[in-house]
Order: sequence, then structure tokens, then C-alpha cells
Amino acid sequence: MTFRFLRLNGMTRSNRHAVIDRAKEAILAAGGWIMDFTLLSNALATLRFEVPDTGLWVLHAGLEAAGITLDADSRAALAAPPRGTDDLKGAVQVTFIHNEPDLRREIPAVPG
Repeated sequence: MTFRFLRLNGMTRSNRHAVIDRAKEAILAAGGWIMDFTLLSNALATLRFEVPDTGLWVLHAGLEAAGITLDADSRAALAAPPRGTDDLKGAVQVTFIHNEPDLRREIPAVPG
């Protein structure tokens, strides 16, 4: 089994909640599934996924339709993915461009 990884980077000025939902839908529509999700304040989100080669064009179109502008390296990676027979593992990192202050979350004290 060959390990294949696809790293995608993009940015958007759209609402982060809507973009994250649409990115999730794009991955699922491509026949993939989400393995993990990370949110860094309200500035960045990373979705880790697996997707079959046959779904790459659906994934690309879905991410663009979600309002995510992929960088040149990401577009090139989608056009010529690493070769192999297993599903591609990947991550899409989305930077949110806005003038909002950092999202603050209260962290509860740990007993002890």
C-alpha cells in the first residue's frame, strides 16, 4: 500500500460557518469522508479527509463553489494527484479573511 497525501490551501472572505459546511458537503459529494476537523479561532479551519481519485474533480468544483479560492499549488495537486491504488488522504486548510476580532472561548479549569 502506498501512502498518498493531497495538501490543499485556500482562502475566503465568506462566512466561515457556511464555508465549512459547504466544504464538508464537497468532500462527501466527491465520495470521500472527513477524518478530522480543526478550527483555529475564527482565522483558519483544517478538514482532513480521504477521497477516491474519481472524486477529485467533484471535490475541486465543490470547494470553488463553496467560495474557497485555492492557491496555484493546490490546483496543480488536484490536476496531477500522487499515483496509487488506494484512496487519497488529504487536508484542506482554509484561511478566513475578515476584520473580526479573535474568537475567544472560555476554557474550564481542570480540577486537581
